[in-house]
Amino acid sequence: MPPDVNLNRPFDPRLFLMDQELDRGVGLLLSGASELNRASETVRRKAGLSKPEMQILMTIRYWPGQTVSELRDSLGMTVPTFARILGQLDQRNLIEKEVGSHDARKRKLTLSDAGVTLTTPLAIVLRERLRLAYRSAGPDAVDGNRRVLDALVR
Repeated sequence: MPPDVNLNRPFDPRLFLMDQELDRGVGLLLSGASELNRASETVRRKAGLSKPEMQILMTIRYWPGQTVSELRDSLGMTVPTFARILGQLDQRNLIEKEVGSHDARKRKLTLSDAGVTLTTPLAIVLRERLRLAYRSAGPDAVDGNRRVLDALVR
């Protein structure tokens, strides 16, 4: 049973980890992710990619060298769906599968030159949207945000 949470508790700025502030942070993270998705939507469509295809390609772009199973697990996709989409991306020569050095069954994924070319406009849009937000928030916020996000994904 989850602990009782009093959502009507007054906010004390000295206690920045109160439920209300954590809830606000989660809401902002979700809204931020939605904003980045909206910003990239036009470019995604022009590239002829489905949302799952874009998600896979951009994850490979930012974290190259993951194995097929690591990537599938990190994205939370089912085996059949992931295998189908990865096969389509492979047929379009957008990804490369490198045989693992310790286990030949484990394939490490990277983008091909065509994959890099296709995802570069998406990366530029995302980079610019984040640049504007960082510029607005200031340098201290950039460092703090980076540390929070690094801690979140560990």
